[in-house]
Amino acid sequence: AGVDFVAFWKMQDELDIRRITSNDIHAMLNTYGVEAARAAIITEIFTVFNHYGVSVDMRHLTLIADYMTHNGGYRPMSRSGGIAESISPFSKMSFETASKFLVEAASHGRVDNLETPSARITLGLPAKVGTGCFDLMHQIDV
Repeated sequence: AGVDFVAFWKMQDELDIRRITSNDIHAMLNTYGVEAARAAIITEIFTVFNHYGVSVDMRHLTLIADYMTHNGGYRPMSRSGGIAESISPFSKMSFETASKFLVEAASHGRVDNLETPSARITLGLPAKVGTGCFDLMHQIDV
């Protein structure tokens, strides 16, 4: 059970130990550090999407991996993990189980100020980033 990196290191004449990797995120984190764990997360997510023929921009996968590892360890990116920490009801609804989060928000009187891109996009509004973060106003002479 697990990955014995030490055994591989002893075989460095036969193996390029700088290129050893594993899909065991925990082992990668403990052995090689957070950046190796981050790279393994990106590889694993890409592999799953690729297996099903889903094309995903690597920047999205990098963003997910950055979120999962930004605290020096790794945490889940799921409705019970990372998404549960969101304070925005519409952000939660955009993730997976919209009706559950809608009922939860309504029954607890939660308010959404529509500050997150996910919340705004859920309602068909432009995200407040790039050209969506300001309004152009033209002065009219009267």
